[in-house]
Amino acid sequence: MKKRIRKIAGKIIEDSFPVLKGEKIIYLVFYLRFYAFSVWIPPYFRLITLSTRAGKLDDFVIEGILAHELCHQERYIKMGFWRYLRFIFSYTFDKNARYLEERATDTLTIEKGYAHQLYELTLISNNDPKHKTIIGNYLSPEEIKSYAVKIGKW
Repeated sequence: MKKRIRKIAGKIIEDSFPVLKGEKIIYLVFYLRFYAFSVWIPPYFRLITLSTRAGKLDDFVIEGILAHELCHQERYIKMGFWRYLRFIFSYTFDKNARYLEERATDTLTIEKGYAHQLYELTLISNNDPKHKTIIGNYLSPEEIKSYAVKIGKW
């Protein structure tokens, strides 16, 4: 699965993430309750972890997961070191900070051109009982489509 992830992520970075070209990104795969998470270990590397559960999804949906996680990484770069450290603290302990970050990242994912992939992922996540506690942090399928149509990315 790691090879598959690297291939998909490489294409996404090449097509849509010039700021991440040349960045050291480590991809890990192990069981998670949710599909993925992303962190930056300053200044050494960036880490994107996908759940083994994502292996059952098709490449189109995995593209949505990875585009979302790469958007987190782009946002971390724009934050810079000190702001990122404050962000990690607030993301860990403040539900509203998580809500704002995930929705902003979904919005950026749509702006980058991955609305359809994110939409499909969200349909799957909404029907997955393991996502029940976190799904409210993300844009709904209707919000994804509405915003994508509004900005001409649908």
